[in-house]
Order: sequence, then structure tokens, then C-alpha cells
Amino acid sequence: MKRRYFVIDIEKCIGCFNCLHACKDEHVGNNWLPVTLPQKLHEQYWLTTKEKVRGQHPMIDVAYLTEPCGHCEEALCVQKGNGAVYRREDGVVLIDQSKATGDLSKLCPFGKISWNEEQGVSQKCTFCAHLLDEGWEQPRCAQACPLGALQMRYEEREDMEKYIKQEGLEQLDFAHAAAKSAVWYKNLYRYTSLFAGGTVVKFEKGREICFEGCLVVLYKNGIPVAQTETDPYGDFKFDRLNPGKYELSVCPKGYRANKMEFEINESRYLGVFRM
Repeated sequence: MKRRYFVIDIEKCIGCFNCLHACKDEHVGNNWLPVTLPQKLHEQYWLTTKEKVRGQHPMIDVAYLTEPCGHCEEALCVQKGNGAVYRREDGVVLIDQSKATGDLSKLCPFGKISWNEEQGVSQKCTFCAHLLDEGWEQPRCAQACPLGALQMRYEEREDMEKYIKQEGLEQLDFAHAAAKSAVWYKNLYRYTSLFAGGTVVKFEKGREICFEGCLVVLYKNGIPVAQTETDPYGDFKFDRLNPGKYELSVCPKGYRANKMEFEINESRYLGVFRM
């Protein structure tokens, strides 16, 4: 049976918050019963975006993590909601607004249910089910994303599993996976992993210039785990790293290798290597 999935590409997200504004535009002041009552204008967000800055000057990058409701297959809110929360055949999890007159926010371990005191009901992201039922392929947040970082897919489980492998999709943590969340991420390493990078220069005709094409090898416990070459600006970068101790060897042809040991608990710019 087909289920709706949500795929978010962190590399494409620039933190414009169009998704959040589109959600507000769609739901504030609009009654979409039986799907949902109006959302509050302030202090209620059905999806959130967090910013993470990695590295130090001059090597810095920024990633944004957007988190809607997971519309989980093993949703605790459905299991413990006493009929106030239900899951449709297409996988969309909804809160029955006529039954959710108590605060159900504690039922979601991911904090995606909120209490709307103006309407006197608990609410959450609906995947814009009222639009999907009218034939829309995407909810408003995805439809409003200028770079296509958000995408809803309506797939058979087997086809989605193939797509997950093909695109290298991941979920946030074990808890999300155990709940069988419908939200998957591409390039999640941009938010969850560390990087180490630096710059290689050489002296030529009495001046210092960027060293392009210099081989740089990364070691862990004496074993090479990655290698790369410097770009036209002499920069190199190793990403998807875990905290720990590493060794680095900058070894261009015709020069003595420049080696260093370092430890990272956060992303680091390792400085300039002069050959």
C-alpha cells in the first residue's frame, strides 16, 4: 500500500523560512475541518528550522534542519491518544479536532504536538491533508520552497526503500527510526557530522601562492581513511567525521610531507600548511 513520505535535502536548504511562512499562510485564520481548525498566528509552529554553523574563519559552512511532524507508522500519539489521534491509509497522522480537547503535547516524544488555547484543541502538522485530498502532490511548505529542498513522495514501501538506498537518505536518530517516521533526510551529515580542513601554499618565484592539486591523506589510528586534493585556492576539506583523534599528511610530489595530529569535538579549520 502506498504511503506518503517527506524528503528534505539539507544541502539545498538556505534557511529562507518560506516553508514556515507558507504553513502560517495556509492555516492561520482558515478552518480546514475535518482536518484541522485554524492555527495560532504566534507561538505555534507545525514545523521548525534550526541553524547549525560549522568551522571557523576562513572555512565555515551553515546547515539548516527542518523538522515537521514525522507522521510515524508506530506513532505513540496514536497508540496513547484514546481515539483523538488517528492514522489514515496513506500514512498521514491527524488529530480529530472534535476529540482533542485536552493537551496531547506530551504524547509526542519529538515535541511536534502543540496546544492551541484559542481553539481549545491540540494540533500538529497535517501534511496539508485537505490539499492532498483535492489532488495536490505537495503540501504548502514544499510547494513554497524555492530550491526544492522539501519534497513529498507517495510511494509503495518497496519503491521507497529503493529510493532511500539510491539517495543515501537517513533519519535523525534511532528514536525516529524506531517510530518509523515518514521524514527522511538527504545530506544529513551537513548537520550531524564534523569536518576538518585547511589550506596548502607554496613559495614560487619569491612569493606565496595557493597549491592546487596537492595530495592530502587523513588517518585514523594509523590507517588511511580518506584522501583528497587541494582545490584551486589550495583548500582541502574532510567531511562526515566523528569526534576523535586523527592524523593528517600533506604530501605533494617533490616536497617533504607535512604531518600533524589533531583532535576534533567540533568542526575545525586546521590552518595553513606551507610547503
